[in-house]
Amino acid sequence: MKLVKLYTFSVSALTLLFMSSAFAQETTPRTQETPPPESEFEIINSLKHVVKEANDKNQTTNSILDKRVKSVKESNKNAFSISQYRQNYLLPFTYVSSPNAISVDGLTEENIDKFEAKYQISVTLPLYLLEDDVSGIFFGMTLVSFWQVYNSETSKPFRENNYEPEVFYQWQTDWDILGYRFNQLNLGINHQSNGQSGLKSRSWNRLYATAIFSDINSFYYLKAWYRLPEDAKTFELDPTGDDNPDITDFVGHAEFGYGFNFGRINLLTKVTNNLSFSKNRGSVEINLTYPINDKYDWLLQYFNGYGDSLIDYDRHQNRVGLGIQLKLF
Repeated sequence: MKLVKLYTFSVSALTLLFMSSAFAQETTPRTQETPPPESEFEIINSLKHVVKEANDKNQTTNSILDKRVKSVKESNKNAFSISQYRQNYLLPFTYVSSPNAISVDGLTEENIDKFEAKYQISVTLPLYLLEDDVSGIFFGMTLVSFWQVYNSETSKPFRENNYEPEVFYQWQTDWDILGYRFNQLNLGINHQSNGQSGLKSRSWNRLYATAIFSDINSFYYLKAWYRLPEDAKTFELDPTGDDNPDITDFVGHAEFGYGFNFGRINLLTKVTNNLSFSKNRGSVEINLTYPINDKYDWLLQYFNGYGDSLIDYDRHQNRVGLGIQLKLF
C-alpha cells in the first residue's frame, strides 16, 4: 500500500513539474531576433549621395570637351552665329571601292570614277535655350556630298547628296561620376534623304537618343534610334511608299563613338551595327587628325561597311580619303 501511494505521489509530482515547465515556456517572453542590416536603404542612400555630388556645381573631373562646350555656349549667346554640330571637312581626294552609278543620268558602271571628292557641312542653332545657354531645343542640319570632280567624261557631276535635318532637345548634364563626366543627353527626331525621286530616292525618319561621356583624354557616345515605319509601295514608282524598307538591316540600329587625344593627334572612331547574330552588318569609320593651326586639322579618314551614302546603303564599301577639317575637340 505504501508502495502504491509512493508511486502515485511520484507521478503527480512529475506531472506538476512538466506543466510548470510548459507554463513557464509559454509565459516567458521570447527574445526578439536581431533585424537584418538595412542594406537596401544603405544602397539607396549611397546612390543619392553619388547623384548629389555628381550634380553639384563643383566639377572634379576635367573633360576633353570643356573647350568645345565653352565655345558653343558663347556662340549660342551670339544672335549672329551658328555652331559646328558634327564634323565639318573637305576631302578632295578619296578612293571608294564600289560607287553606285544609278544616281546620275549618264553615269554607268564603266565610266564612273572611283576617285572622287567628299565633304560634310554640319551646323546647329538654338531654337530655345535654358538658363545655362547650352541646354534647350536645337535645329541641326548636316549635308554630305560626293563629287565626281575628276570625271571629265561625264561633266564632273555630284554623284550623291545626303541631307539630314533634325530637331532635338539637348540636356547639358555635366555630372561627375567615378572619374568620368556625363556630359550630355540628346533626344530628337531626324529625316535623312538624298533629295531624289523615283528609283533613285532614298530616305528615312528616326527617333533617337544620344548619351555622351568623357574624361580628360577621351570621350564616348552611344546613339540608338528607332525607325519610324512607312507604308510599303503599292507599285515600283509609288512616291508615297518606303524607298528602302531594309535600311536598318545594313545601317543598323545603334552607333558607338570613341574620341581620343594622344599628343597632337586626335582619333575619332564610329561603329554602327544592326545587332543581328544571323546577318550581322554595320560599319566602321576611323578619323585621324593632326593640327595645321588653331582652327584646322589635317584629316585622314577610312570607312569600311554599309551606309557610306544613302544611295550606297546596301553596298559594302571601302573608302579612304585625305583632306582638312575644322577642329572638332
